[in-house]
Amino acid sequence: MKEAFRATKEMLRQAERRNWESNDDMASLVQEDDSMSPCLGGFNQTQTVSNLLMPTLCPASLPFRERLARAVPAANADKALVWSRLAAAETTEALASDEASSLVEVNSGGHVFFALLSRLGGGGEEAVVLKFCNNRYILQSEQMAAELARHLGVPGPTSRILLKQHDSTEWQQLAMHATEVCPFLAEMLEKKVSMLLLQFVPGSNLEHEEVAFQPENLTSTGQALGRLFTLDLLLGNADRLPIQSLGWRGNPHNVLWGVGGRCVPIDAAVTRRPPKLLVRDMDQKAAWLLELALLDRASAQQVLLEAVSCNQRAVRAVEADWAPSEAAWAKRQDGKGGTSSVKAFNEGVKAALAEVVQEQGLLEMVTNVVESWIENFKADMKEVRPTGELKLSATVELRDLSKEESKPDVFKERLAAWQDLLREKSQALAEAVDEWAARRNKKASFSFRGFLGESVLNPVADAYELLVRLKQLTSRVKVVHIAGSVARPADLGPKAPLLLGGATSLCLHLLRKLGATHILNCTEDLPAPSEEELGELRWERLALPDKEDQDLMPTLQKALEIISEAEKGGGKVLVHCHEGKSRSVSVCLAYLISQQRLPLSEALAYVKSKRPQARPNAGFLRQLLGLELQLLGRASELPEELLRGKPVLSSSRSTSK
Repeated sequence: MKEAFRATKEMLRQAERRNWESNDDMASLVQEDDSMSPCLGGFNQTQTVSNLLMPTLCPASLPFRERLARAVPAANADKALVWSRLAAAETTEALASDEASSLVEVNSGGHVFFALLSRLGGGGEEAVVLKFCNNRYILQSEQMAAELARHLGVPGPTSRILLKQHDSTEWQQLAMHATEVCPFLAEMLEKKVSMLLLQFVPGSNLEHEEVAFQPENLTSTGQALGRLFTLDLLLGNADRLPIQSLGWRGNPHNVLWGVGGRCVPIDAAVTRRPPKLLVRDMDQKAAWLLELALLDRASAQQVLLEAVSCNQRAVRAVEADWAPSEAAWAKRQDGKGGTSSVKAFNEGVKAALAEVVQEQGLLEMVTNVVESWIENFKADMKEVRPTGELKLSATVELRDLSKEESKPDVFKERLAAWQDLLREKSQALAEAVDEWAARRNKKASFSFRGFLGESVLNPVADAYELLVRLKQLTSRVKVVHIAGSVARPADLGPKAPLLLGGATSLCLHLLRKLGATHILNCTEDLPAPSEEELGELRWERLALPDKEDQDLMPTLQKALEIISEAEKGGGKVLVHCHEGKSRSVSVCLAYLISQQRLPLSEALAYVKSKRPQARPNAGFLRQLLGLELQLLGRASELPEELLRGKPVLSSSRSTSK
């Protein structure tokens, strides 16, 4: 780890009491006042009064709804806005069509406002969305998810986090003009310390979208949905696409379609720390479905159909576009070119996975650095804490540390020193993240705003809250990376019940779908899957060195016995080695010669038609020629270059003498 990022107790400095350590400090910087939060649980008197006052506090709902429908998205939502242009604002509750639906609870315990700004130079209005929560980490997690989406090529609304302490000028300007336009918004700005500002996205939702599923748009739609599917696998987000195979209920209102059928998903966050059993179950399901969607066309089609199942027009369009192979689809197009929707979906998944792999190293580096901070902090504070062990199982303890008047001065001074040190290290790490993106010519890096850099309000708590989210995210990244690293084996049917491939062909979920019952590993070193991973699959090792002087016959006899056993049970066998070129191919050729009575030349041509890179070493081929002569009474004529051994360096010859 670079010294610039390291944070240890030896680096602590003695200092005077910091401003953040006063009694109105840390708690307010994490958990915001919740006295204004809506809740479900029946009417009480306070709620009734609040709902009656709403029409007097904000513009009339109907005119505002019409104005919002005519408004355009704010062009520069990623920069400070001129809030003197604020013309109107309204809550989503007040815009609801009936009183029952106005009692909508924002899951994070806050409010969402639509705000209209007059356009510079006149001529209509621009719209933005303002979101408030009781816990700023929820908003920061949503912004973090939005940045991840952009890195994966998933277009979302432009968004940014505003923190009252760091963005005081813009915050005060908005509050001043909100007082005149919407007092309820002004009151919210007075009570809250954070806000998520998003670009307004006009359009229809997934359930009602039509343009995106017209034939000429199916390719771009399939790609967009493939990227979104991958993103939501990473986030564990069940609240957008209704993927029944994963148990996702979906929410079509969170997948919007803008002008021209452009997919713009909204409302997702990097989860904090879901239950372990839920995470484990989701990891297994994600690996299973991702592998099938990548390697099996019919499975990818099924996932795509589930993703659009809330829209019957979309379902009919995707079903009408189906063909069992891309060649069959292209033939049906009469040379018009293009890509089927299912292949586009598959390509979207692959493209997003490629982006994930590029970001994996950065995310893991940040995770490791921040984890070292927290571990060193815990170890040091344990030495000076009067009683009990310091546990960071909840941020509540961090919030309350400085509010305990009974703590001795040495404890408070040590805590103050750690806050200062982590503020400094946090800025260094944020700068390193920006430099990482710049070296790779990326348009933008992860900002981690509110978690890292100059924007931190409570350095220790902010680092811890970033850590628990990053550990969850990087864990899922590893799962999808592994699932996306496999390759479909060549199917040697109908002439053999064999699947042939290299190390990456150990795709256990696909193997089950293809009817495999046995796995033959022809290497000495490739590790076996765990018993849990294998399940009912039988795994056997045939330790076969890929050397020209290696005796092949004993291994072939054992392999043929296992293949015969699988064949009798109606199963198939995956035969694989490192590259799927020599050892595993030799086993498959031996089966075709001995069981199908094919000449070696014909068997080799057949295998190469299924797996072009197949090429046994010269020593194995000579032994297979002997097997052919023994069983069929003749030996094939093979090209001389296939029977010529690998050249031996002169230095090797002289050394061996």
